[in-house]
Amino acid sequence: MENKILIDNSEFRLDTSDEYIGELTVWKKTTKIFLNIEDNKEDVSHVVIEKINWLNDNKDKIIDIFMEENGHYVDVINEMIESGDFKADKRISEKEFVRSLFVNNVTIYVKGSETDFCLDLEAEPDYL
Repeated sequence: MENKILIDNSEFRLDTSDEYIGELTVWKKTTKIFLNIEDNKEDVSHVVIEKINWLNDNKDKIIDIFMEENGHYVDVINEMIESGDFKADKRISEKEFVRSLFVNNVTIYVKGSETDFCLDLEAEPDYL
């Protein structure tokens, strides 16, 4: 297995756990990308670009689904602000919470024609 591959002008290096690690832009932020490739890596570039483009094109949909399941975090954070357990100048709105969300990293799995990915969604400040 080669020690590095180039995807969209970004270098991905093989680490000790046999994953390639590099960086690409997700939601206008430089984001760490992990590639778990079980087969021939020759065709992996187009798969990675396709997944990253999908994430960028579907940001609103991803956030909407996240908020359907996790909208309670806004109330929890506001309770923590009021009790002094979380330092903030004032209560946060749902809009402020949504604006704080970003993709910390993405793992893309490639096994022949089967592909999948998962993302790590975080917030800054750390509301999660």
